Amino acid sequence: MPAHDGALVSVIVPVYDREYCVTDAVMSVLDQTHRRLECIVVDDGSADGSLGVVKAMSARDGRVRVFAQCHRGVSAARNRGIEEARGEYVTFLDSDDLMPPDRLRRQLELLAASRCDAVFGGHESVVMPGVVPPPWWASRPDWTRGDYWNTLLVPTALLRAVGGFDVSLEIGEDVDLFLTLRETGLQITAVDEIFVLRRIFGDNLTYDLVDRRRVLLDLIRRRNARRRGLRKDVVGERRQ
Repeated sequence: MPAHDGALVSVIVPVYDREYCVTDAVMSVLDQTHRRLECIVVDDGSADGSLGVVKAMSARDGRVRVFAQCHRGVSAARNRGIEEARGEYVTFLDSDDLMPPDRLRRQLELLAASRCDAVFGGHESVVMPGVVPPPWWASRPDWTRGDYWNTLLVPTALLRAVGGFDVSLEIGEDVDLFLTLRETGLQITAVDEIFVLRRIFGDNLTYDLVDRRRVLLDLIRRRNARRRGLRKDVVGERRQ
């Protein structure tokens, strides 16, 4: 039996005003065939009943751990989850989405088989009944499937070592973290398996995103500027 089979996995679910769908998301975590898990739900200052819903779920199942904070954004919520995680590994699920039942089991198997440090897979998107498809749905069908960085399963210690997500980024924070981990020399395996079902409700953060290429280019420019700033600081210190 692979050593990873017995690992405790922390699944972090950030929540902001998702009373109508967060129950299904958390249940998809609890229904995993890999049973050694905890579902860390971080309520990011919801104004609806989201916090009450997840607290009720926690009362019924001790694997659900709930934390609440003032509204600071999805990256800050995920970072809080990383801080609170007890598991050897961490992965993420948005409160809009669902995990296939075998996701954690498969990811742990892949870690053991490939001897890599982390593994991620893909997503499949579905527009929920009664919801108008997003602007890009017809023109970019390739966006409805493909790699999805938030499915990354990674050692908790490594996430903490790099400081988690960049809270200054409003979008692209998952790609930024992925690139940061790669820069540390982390060996990451990508697989062509669906690890998340993305449910489009019409108010998702990426619903109106029509130019993903521009977002990624902006992210790369910011990272390059940050590196240049760090290099200048290092040079300045050496000259002193």
